[in-house]
Parts: sequence; structure tokens; C-alpha cells
Amino acid sequence: MAKQNVCVVFDLDDTLYLERDYVQSGFHAVAEWCAGRLGLRDFQPQAQALFDAGRRGDIFNAVLAQAGISADTGLIAEMVRVYREHVPSIALMPDTLECLDRLAGRVHLGLLTDGPSVSQWAKIDRLRLRDRFDSIVVTGDWGAEFSKPHLRGYRSLESRMDACRGRFVYVADNPGKDFIAPKELGWGAIRVRRPGGLHENVDGPGHLAGFEVSNLEPVPGLLAEIFATRFEEPIAQ
Repeated sequence: MAKQNVCVVFDLDDTLYLERDYVQSGFHAVAEWCAGRLGLRDFQPQAQALFDAGRRGDIFNAVLAQAGISADTGLIAEMVRVYREHVPSIALMPDTLECLDRLAGRVHLGLLTDGPSVSQWAKIDRLRLRDRFDSIVVTGDWGAEFSKPHLRGYRSLESRMDACRGRFVYVADNPGKDFIAPKELGWGAIRVRRPGGLHENVDGPGHLAGFEVSNLEPVPGLLAEIFATRFEEPIAQ
């Protein structure tokens, strides 16, 4: 059966897998580096405790300060490099596998994700996603200024799959940035509020996403409703 000329675009972090797993994996890689380079043996539990407490942006600095180590710019930059370039220990959620398998061959599939280019492509390769999607956009390839809600990533997917003629749905987790551009472009949208996700308890312009789910299992069924109501055409299930 030929693919229908519609496109379902997925976010990556906390949509297809749990981002906390990536953070933990990255802390482990940095901890090994710190043990060998700095003699610091308890980096990971301290970093994880700060992260779990909601600390963001300066965790490496804070752990080094607690250990009495001067956090000069070069040292922090090297730790960030190790974190971003490590081979992550992550896996797709079972409901993600089921959802993607159900949609494969029926619709066009896109992936749109923010984040540093090297990190996001490492995740994509670890999760073996290149062959699952017709088109993948990592906004970090262009620079942080093109992160969502910037329109460039969304419009790039539209141009790559112009046969879909504006019939797009975005499935993502962050109500603060993910659904602003889809609303402007006339896409459908589904918010994923995963248990354990970093934005699980974050409120935002949720009205921009017409549907909310706790995992991806209901997504194929919701697509039929979205395309029937928003685009006034059926989609085969």
C-alpha cells in the first residue's frame, strides 16, 4: 500500500524515549572522565542529586565547587564536550516502537528536535532512527537561534515533503515551545505528557495542542480524528 500524503512529525527527547536516561548516561560518562582526570570519585551521585532537585545550567560548576576544584572555563568546556559527545545508553520506549511500527509504510514520518547537533545525532544513531523516518531535522545543525519555536525546522520539513500539502501533525512534549509554530502553520498537534518526562508537570499554551496523551500508544488512532476534523479527509487506520 502506498503511503498516504500526510506527515506525522515527532519530537525526540521525552517523546520517543525518556530524556532522564540520557542525562544519567551523560553524567556517567563525565564521572568516568573526572575520576581519571581530576581524581573526583563521586561526581555522578552529586550531579544526579542536583539535577533531581531541579538544578539546571551550572551542575558541573556546582559539583566541582563542592569538591574544592576551581571550575575554570576550559575545564567546564571539556566536561561539556564529554557529556555531549558520549555514546548514550538510551532506548526507545515500548509504546514508541509499537506506534512507529503501526505507522510505518502508511504515512510519511518526520523527526524534528532541538539540541546540540553532536548530541542529537548521537541519540538518533543510538536509537537507530535514521531508517525509521523519511526526514530528520536537528535544529542544532543550523545553530541554537533556530531552536523551536522558530519556524525554520517546521518549514524545512514542509519543503522536504511537499506532497503532504500542509497535512502535518506534530507529536511532542514541551508545551512552552513545541506547538506555537504548528499552530501558526495550521498543523495538527498532540502533546505527550510522559510520566517521568522533564516537562510532565509543566503547564503552557496547552490549548495549542488539540490532544494530550501519556504515551504514544493512542497516537495512530488519534490521527484518524485529527485528519477527519482538521483536514476534512480520512486517514486509513
